[in-house]
Amino acid sequence: MEIVGIPRRAHNLLSGVIANLPLFRHSTPQHLSEIARHARAHHVRKGTVIYRRGEHLHGLFAVAFGMVKLSLRGGNGTEKVLRLVGAGETFGEPPVFLERETPVEATALSDSMLVIIPAGPLVALLESDASFARSLVANLCLRVENLVLDVEAASLRDARQRVACYLESLVDMKEAKARATVRLAATKTVIASRLGVTKETFSRLLHELAEQGLIAVAKREITLLDRPGLAALARGAPAAVSP
Repeated sequence: MEIVGIPRRAHNLLSGVIANLPLFRHSTPQHLSEIARHARAHHVRKGTVIYRRGEHLHGLFAVAFGMVKLSLRGGNGTEKVLRLVGAGETFGEPPVFLERETPVEATALSDSMLVIIPAGPLVALLESDASFARSLVANLCLRVENLVLDVEAASLRDARQRVACYLESLVDMKEAKARATVRLAATKTVIASRLGVTKETFSRLLHELAEQGLIAVAKREITLLDRPGLAALARGAPAAVSP
């Protein structure tokens, strides 16, 4: 793993990052302090392969800032992006707790700061802190639920609906305004792979949605002009759009 290390951050900074992760929000200050004592912060440059499929991971990864993609890569070089991991999110749980090789590849999409928590303290916390155990189960259940939604989208929704759903997902659920401006989390190539379409199809569908008055596109910034209309399209009958 080609990682450029930086001097260890202050203990309270690592504690702050870890305390804001969903996995640790209900853990005691004492447990958080112990986890932070073992954690290390690392800076990874854009394009860095954090780990490859088949590697054994020795710790859990959390994103302090930046963006990481988890993907599968075929023998012919094709790639399927499974998940985009942003600030305040974690990845690497299954291979760490199952003690198995990781089935995916992790790559930094931007200069990122990662916090790496060794497996040993995590397992000890799992055995001693019921709140952490419940948070871990809830987090993994949410991942499974999202996986089911991904399978549903790929199997039962056409490409236009998938794009509409994705754009909707970028808006804060608390945002009640009819209009909202969002920013694509990654390049069109990466987003297209995440949605199971080609880059060309993704660009064409954005153009079509713009022509319909549903959105306005300015590079990676998308203004949702008609959110009810976009939501209706996302829920509507499949359209004849080929990926």
